[in-house]
Amino acid sequence: MKISKDIQAQARRLLRLCMGENDRLQEDAVRRVAAALSQKRPRHYLELLTAFTQLVRMAESKRQAVIASAVPLTEEEQAQIRSKLEARKPGLRYDWQVQPELIAGIRVCIGDEVTDASARARIQRLSSLQP
Repeated sequence: MKISKDIQAQARRLLRLCMGENDRLQEDAVRRVAAALSQKRPRHYLELLTAFTQLVRMAESKRQAVIASAVPLTEEEQAQIRSKLEARKPGLRYDWQVQPELIAGIRVCIGDEVTDASARARIQRLSSLQP
């Protein structure tokens, strides 16, 4: 389903209404907006609800940090990583994963931003340089 520019603009305005302090999404405001759209059913409400839902998901993913490491991290290592990330982006939720295929190092994903400091990524970069 193609969503028009007008619908996208309306969805962005609705999302801004749901933002609280520090650009954090207010869950109760999101629920109220979605309920109001479902009840009132304005013209093109399905497209508007779809666009709004996509924007909410993107905003939420920017608050979720997925940290993958080759081996389980100790509490001290997790605290160090958490403090460095909190300095850059306060208010993150953390998901710690063990992915042995990384070989060594860590990969940090926050929304669509990925920082890959794993041995696997280094090996792949080196192998792509060979002719």
